[in-house]
Amino acid sequence: MRKGLTILELLVVIAIIAVLLAILAPAIQRVRAAAMLAASTNNIRQMTLGLQNLADTHNGNLPGFVASSATYRDDPLVELLPYVGASNTYKRYASVPPGRLYAFSMRMQIPSYVNPLDPTYGLQNPEFAPMLKLNPSRLSVSCYALNAQFFGFYPQLSGITDGLSQTIWITEHYAWNCNGTSFLYTFSSANRWQPLQPATFAQAVSAGRPQPGDYCPITTGNPPQSSSLGNTLFQTAPKVSECDPRLPNAGSSQGLQAGLADGSVRIFAPSVSPQVFWGAVTPNKGEIISLD
Repeated sequence: MRKGLTILELLVVIAIIAVLLAILAPAIQRVRAAAMLAASTNNIRQMTLGLQNLADTHNGNLPGFVASSATYRDDPLVELLPYVGASNTYKRYASVPPGRLYAFSMRMQIPSYVNPLDPTYGLQNPEFAPMLKLNPSRLSVSCYALNAQFFGFYPQLSGITDGLSQTIWITEHYAWNCNGTSFLYTFSSANRWQPLQPATFAQAVSAGRPQPGDYCPITTGNPPQSSSLGNTLFQTAPKVSECDPRLPNAGSSQGLQAGLADGSVRIFAPSVSPQVFWGAVTPNKGEIISLD
């Protein structure tokens, strides 16, 4: 009776296991990536539908970063908290005295605002972390950025004359440390300095962004077309060291996830025309684009 494996048999078994792992590893990685993409899509859909409910509740008005309707107290992503399963956080935020509000608001991370595809998750930002002594995993960041071409003014549904299904409300954005910049959803105009920025994209220098400001749509021609300086698009799964805070940053190589004003979510492929993408960023410039 044999009492065990020989060395040769053991090596064969190990080799078989190694081959199986090599075959299965890519498939497991694809399944994992697909699951994270689906989770992020669900976050964006919840946010866009929540914004629609906010507008319905307030006669088509939405909160803005630069100038909000008198109906709203805070920035859009704060006002959105009750619609993404964070009603208790919103109530606590609203009850804090103004003198303590900023310190309190820096410690409110919301699961729906965290993109599992963001490779900067939990990274320290050396520009401010030593000063604030914050645990980055609790920082009130948003991995999703609001379109400042709409939310940066007096946002109303009636102002989207290009069509709700043709206008971007939300995109992905690396949040914790994009070249020394972190993007917070709890951000009033009185609390801005360069390492910390509001969770927006396409926002000009005049609206509080550091120099040289975000890439913004430039509309010309008749019929009108929009692009940006140098026909720049967005970044597709950039390395953390190459993250550009002036652009949306896609977490997946498939392209940039975006929530539209009609509540739908779509992925803009890396091959999309700059005219199509930036035409969808403007809410009222009259471009004729196809998102099909």
